[in-house]
Amino acid sequence: MVIREQRYTLEAFHAFSQRPENRDRLFELIDGEVVEKVASFIPSRIAMRVGRFIGNWADPYGYVTGADGSYILSPDHEFMPDVGYISKERLAEPPMREVRGAPDLAVEVLSPTDSKRELRRKAEDYLRFGARMVWLIFPEARRVEIYTPDDDVVELDLNSVLDGGEILPGFTLPVRDIFAA
Repeated sequence: MVIREQRYTLEAFHAFSQRPENRDRLFELIDGEVVEKVASFIPSRIAMRVGRFIGNWADPYGYVTGADGSYILSPDHEFMPDVGYISKERLAEPPMREVRGAPDLAVEVLSPTDSKRELRRKAEDYLRFGARMVWLIFPEARRVEIYTPDDDVVELDLNSVLDGGEILPGFTLPVRDIFAA
């Protein structure tokens, strides 16, 4: 949900986010506009499952962030992926606040307040600003779309297996396990 249709700089966005009335809310900066992240139980639960699977595998190799882990992609873009992963090679020392740069892997779960079009555009933005892979998860359809630079989108159903590729070598996750009860 766009808060105000006006252009914000990163500095103005951070000042807006730190106002007392906004401190318990989550915002992203998309094309210079402030967009509020709205809580949603099922997408959050799915994101936590995926984050746990990645985190259990990735601890020695990198950092996994949740829905409040922020990545500054450009002067007009600061995203909070539902799950983010960035390697220790790229981020030797984790910051206290925002990461400057894209995650290696961004995972976004469609929530009732998102549109598929907006989510797919966000995946393209992640790639444009340096992410190496994006997984979009669609709870109702029980499927996953995989975005990588210079490749076609790959669609996976419940009978497929997610592969971490070069970002998470050796990591696999049956799509069915993402949606398990």
